[in-house]
Amino acid sequence: MIRAAIFDLDELIIDLETIHKAAERQICMDYGHSFDALSEDLRLNSSGLRENDILERIKQELKITVSLPEMIQRKQALFADMMNEELIQPMPGVLEAINSLQAQGYLLALTSSGSRPRVEMVIKRIGLLDAFDITICGEDVRHGKPDPEPYRLTAERLNISPLEGVVFEDAEVGVQSAKAAGLWCIGIPNPAAATVQNLTRADLVLPDFTHFSLEMIRETRPREGPRDTSSAIR
Repeated sequence: MIRAAIFDLDELIIDLETIHKAAERQICMDYGHSFDALSEDLRLNSSGLRENDILERIKQELKITVSLPEMIQRKQALFADMMNEELIQPMPGVLEAINSLQAQGYLLALTSSGSRPRVEMVIKRIGLLDAFDITICGEDVRHGKPDPEPYRLTAERLNISPLEGVVFEDAEVGVQSAKAAGLWCIGIPNPAAATVQNLTRADLVLPDFTHFSLEMIRETRPREGPRDTSSAIR
């Protein structure tokens, strides 16, 4: 029986990919480099990875000599300034899903690859700072997604078995992490993602949170194969 619902943050609860990429582009410029000089994989396919790991890869690819902590601090400052200039809205249906799960007594957790100061800034901005029983961030683990550590740690701190948790994810590496940790997983893609994510390893794929209902998790079944409702539901 499912007792807990676990959410990713970026591009699942709120679409911040444009701001992240703008901040990374500015960081490259600040240190005398072009963002376009980065590998295509790093420019376009970093969804779900830890912020610190992305910045470490930027540092290595461009041979930037400043320290990683300085780059992290600069990214956080840039991100905060850029976010304050934007009107940001949660993804369709996500607040309703969180409220319905909370009202029915499910434990709620946030498992993000972002840094804690940035994660807390974002969820405070959209009114979710007190919504989650626990929050796991990038600096809480040694290995980020797709490693199972983030979701294993989440289950441990919620004091549930993996079979008692469902993860909502938008990124391929996040789905891999959740399934490797033994949790049930619902994939919900971000239609505006720079790179289309392969979510077929999820137990269920929905077009967005407006198609989610509590009945979907009240009676889970062992997975028999990929289930993707995104093309069937209109």
